[in-house]
Amino acid sequence: MALDVLNAAERIIRGEEGVSDWFRGVPDSIRLDVAPATAMIVCRGLSGNVTALKTDEGLILCDTGAVDTCERVLAEVRRWEPDAPIHSVLYTHGHFDHVAGIGLIEADAAERGFDRPIVIAHENVLGRFERYRMTAALNRKINIRQYSRPDFRWPEGFRHPDIVVRDSHDHDMGGETFTIIHGKGETDDHAWLWAPDRKLIVAGDFYTWAAPNAGNPQKVQRYAPDWAITLRRMIERNAEILVPGHGPPVFGRESINRILDDAACWLESLHNQTVELMNEGLRVGDIIHRFEVPERLRNLSWLEPNYDDPEFVVRGICRLYGGWWDGNPANLKPAPEADLARELAAVAGGADRLAERARALLENGDLRLAGHFAEFAALAAPCDPAVHATRASVYRARVSAERAQMAKGVFRDAAAASEKLV
Repeated sequence: MALDVLNAAERIIRGEEGVSDWFRGVPDSIRLDVAPATAMIVCRGLSGNVTALKTDEGLILCDTGAVDTCERVLAEVRRWEPDAPIHSVLYTHGHFDHVAGIGLIEADAAERGFDRPIVIAHENVLGRFERYRMTAALNRKINIRQYSRPDFRWPEGFRHPDIVVRDSHDHDMGGETFTIIHGKGETDDHAWLWAPDRKLIVAGDFYTWAAPNAGNPQKVQRYAPDWAITLRRMIERNAEILVPGHGPPVFGRESINRILDDAACWLESLHNQTVELMNEGLRVGDIIHRFEVPERLRNLSWLEPNYDDPEFVVRGICRLYGGWWDGNPANLKPAPEADLARELAAVAGGADRLAERARALLENGDLRLAGHFAEFAALAAPCDPAVHATRASVYRARVSAERAQMAKGVFRDAAAASEKLV
C-alpha cells in the first residue's frame, strides 16, 4: 500500500502502520495542504516541519527548516504561493533545525523587493543564540555524535527576533489573530501557535510522534513537568488540526486530545515516580533502575522511545531538582578516570583481564556491565589494539540493543573511536 503522507496519523493511531513507516516513506520534500490557506512543509533529513499560513497581508511561517533543508522548504512555499510576501516568521524554539533557514527567506524577500520578514520568538532565544555562539565547536561535535553525521554543519550565525514574547503574544494579520504561547519543555524558549479561526495548533517540538525529548544526555536542561502542563493547555483548545514539530499532521479533536493526553500522562508518571524516589533518598544510579513507564503507554507507536530514552528523562528530572551530583560520595570529587582504571587493572591482573571479563559479560548478554569493564580496560591501556577490539565489540552490541537515537549515537561514536585503534 502506498503511503498516505497527509492522512497517516489515523492509521498509526489504529495500529495499521508505524510511525517509522511514515518517516521512511516521506519524500525529500513535500507540501501537505492541511487546511484552507494552511500548508505544512515536510523534508527528509535533520529538519523540523514548517507551517505556512496564508493571510490577506502575506504569509506567516512557523519555523524555517535546517541548513540542509531550507532550500527545499522555500521552494515548496513558493510553489504553493509564488507571489505573496513572507510577512512574519515564528521560531517555535531556537534549535538549529527550526531556525537555520531564515537567511534564505530574507534573501528571497530582498530579491522580490519585499520588506524583511518580522521574526517572532520567545525572549530566551536570545540567551540560546549567545550560548550557541560561545559553544559552536562543542555543539558541532555533540550533533555529529548524536546523529552519527560526520558531515553535520552547525549554523554560522543566528538571526535575532524583532518581537520577543514572554508569556503570550497576539499576532494580528489579515483580520485573524494568531496567539503565540510560551511553555517550557524540550527547551526554555519554546512557543506554540494557536489559530482559533482555523482550529489549528502548531505545536513545535512539544509533540513529535515520539516519547518526549526531555532528557537529552548531551545538552542543556529539559523541563518535563512544564512540558506536561503545556500539553494539557493545548488539549483545552479542542483543536481540529495539529501540526507537530516532526511527523505527520493530526486531524480531529478526539485523536489530537488522545495523543496529547498520552504524552502528558507519560511525562507526569516519570516525573512523579522520580520525585517520590528522590524524596526516599535514593541515588540517581538506583532511581534509573526503579521507575517504570506505565503499561498502557509502553507500546504506543506515538510514544516510542526512538529518539530520547525514558531513563535519560528520569536523569533530567533528577538534575532539575537535585543538581548534577549522582549521590555517590566518591563521585563528588573523583580521581581521574584513567587513574581509577589503572588501579582496577592492577587488582585484576592487567587491562587484558578487564577486557576478558567484558567479553564474557557481552557473551552473557549483560551489556551494561560489559560496557563498564570495556571502558576501564581502554582507560588503563589506551594504546592496546586487543583491548580496543573488545571495546568496539561491546559498543557495537550496545548500538544494536538500543532504540533511542541518543543512546545509539553515543555508543556508535565510542565503537568507531576504538575501531580506529585496532
